[in-house]
Amino acid sequence: MKENIILIGTGQHFNVVLYNLRAQDKYEVACAIDANIENRGKYINGIYIEETYDDLIYLKKKYKTNKFFIAFGNMKYRRETYSYFVSQGWEAVNIIHPDAVVSSDAKLGKGILIECGCLVTPNPEIRDNVVINTGSQVNHDNVIESHVYIASGVILSGGVKIKQNTLLDDGVIVTLGRTVGENCVVGAGAVVTKDTNPNMVIYGNPAREIRTNENIGK
Repeated sequence: MKENIILIGTGQHFNVVLYNLRAQDKYEVACAIDANIENRGKYINGIYIEETYDDLIYLKKKYKTNKFFIAFGNMKYRRETYSYFVSQGWEAVNIIHPDAVVSSDAKLGKGILIECGCLVTPNPEIRDNVVINTGSQVNHDNVIESHVYIASGVILSGGVKIKQNTLLDDGVIVTLGRTVGENCVVGAGAVVTKDTNPNMVIYGNPAREIRTNENIGK
């Protein structure tokens, strides 16, 4: 029998999560919850949106589960929401599309989404609440810290470190052994050829630190 889980958020990323979750065929979505009061009491993509939003004891008893997954993309609120639910005794699950290739010795945290067409090669560490979008590559001996969002088509060469609360936009390449600092935004198509400082917005090929990031992780 599949375990019940509750999804948090019902925006565009909700449909992406639901697609990968249904393909994985491991969990049953008991309901979703949404901060948007207009969605409560409705069905979205076949999933009931609970009228109760913040009574976690009620939700746990009603749906007989303490399993959850964050189904929205905003990085600041992903981190805050994840931390809050864990502090209340809830457990995040991992959603891995069956067409993703994930090495058996990958060290995986919790609350991770690995989408269709991704490649995770030997001996990486992927910590909690990480999203790896369609067709991205996490190569050997990478360390992906918690609350990182990796968009589609990203390539991380071997020995790369991505610090917490960082966003890598579509098509970013991080070359061998480089570190991207925490709270960074790396713009689409950037090629990171040297270590970056924390709290930066980074663009270009080769990538350059453009300005201080005022948003992620703040």
